Amino acid sequence: MDKKTEIISGFSALFSKEEILCIIDGLPIAVAVIDAEWKLALANKMVCRFVNKNNDELVGGIGGGALGCIHYEDSPEGCGFGKECLKCKLRITVDDTLKNGRSHFMVETSMVFRSIGRRYLRITTQPLMFQEKNGALLFIEDVTPVKKYERSEIEKEKLTAMIRLAGAICHEINQPLMAILGFSELLMDDLHHGQVQDSNVYEIKEQAERLKDITNKLMAITHYKTKAYLNSEIIDLDAASSITGTDFNLEEDK
Repeated sequence: MDKKTEIISGFSALFSKEEILCIIDGLPIAVAVIDAEWKLALANKMVCRFVNKNNDELVGGIGGGALGCIHYEDSPEGCGFGKECLKCKLRITVDDTLKNGRSHFMVETSMVFRSIGRRYLRITTQPLMFQEKNGALLFIEDVTPVKKYERSEIEKEKLTAMIRLAGAICHEINQPLMAILGFSELLMDDLHHGQVQDSNVYEIKEQAERLKDITNKLMAITHYKTKAYLNSEIIDLDAASSITGTDFNLEEDK
């Protein structure tokens, strides 16, 4: 007998069936037992709270139907026969535990429930014998708030990158634009006096070509590199761009 089996056997000897069920019921994570026919044989209070159902509504129900999966009625045969069932990670994971006796730890997936909408889950399964047949102990952790926070942070990072890019564009383009405007006014004054200064015309052409170089750099950004500007930061176009580059993904330089 290995150490794990010894601990479990000792645990069973210390507590009665009712006491073990009471302990499972008090766990701060959703715990269910799935039998060989895919019926919920046990569901603790956290499962009931998670899907907004009482124990009588859950125990004895078939998998996704009992839990309130939105795709339960996609097929006349019920849970496990619809198109979405073929891709359902929860079903695939539990099925592997039931049929092959394999444990799975913290498998990430998402499901849409009738009562609570889409939720992001981490599921863990452990094989067990239930009524002399293969069963599965299922742990469900709702990580929806964590996933929403992660997505929010990613969106903030993207927004920050775009703000810095916009700042870089304004900074880079404003300089040649101011030069073009200034030399244009000088050229207009020359025209009023019947004169044309070649140097002013060449300067305008030079600044226009500088604008062209800036747009080329913008089209060839390959890295996310910043530099200090006023009280903030902007993308450093010279460091972040490659005129011959074709990769437009923004990746943070470490």
